[in-house]
Amino acid sequence: MQYFETRLTVGFSDTNVVGNVYFANYFLWQGKCREEFLRLHAPQVLKDFRAGFGMITKESSCVFHHETFAFEEILIRMKLERLTRTAISMQFDFFRIETGPIRTLVAEGRQTTMWVNPQHNVAMLPEYLRAAVLRFAGDAVVAPDAGAFQPQPAST
Repeated sequence: MQYFETRLTVGFSDTNVVGNVYFANYFLWQGKCREEFLRLHAPQVLKDFRAGFGMITKESSCVFHHETFAFEEILIRMKLERLTRTAISMQFDFFRIETGPIRTLVAEGRQTTMWVNPQHNVAMLPEYLRAAVLRFAGDAVVAPDAGAFQPQPAST
């Protein structure tokens, strides 16, 4: 499988006074897509988050091709772009779902997240997360695996 997909319906809260989707919402949708991926494919991440580990966004971008409006159905397709021992770079394609099989590419985004330990220092990704992300690797650049790393819970 090359892509992780999720869908959403644009609501009034996603639009601005002009009536189109406010640009910042595409960044929120990247995060929602990433969270849905984690929920379905790496639910162990919650235990690590509770222990103080986390994912921080290093960079994010979006290129807009077409406007979108309330009540439109949007398909978000997330693909691994690059994986290192400490970071995940993802590509996001946003499609408006139209009649039948027709889909219009409305925006393209990118995001790089880094894994951090409880002291907020960059750390190696846990093996379960690497494995989940690799299922969506396709033609992504994957750094050689130098060994598995399982984060230890923060001491209390």
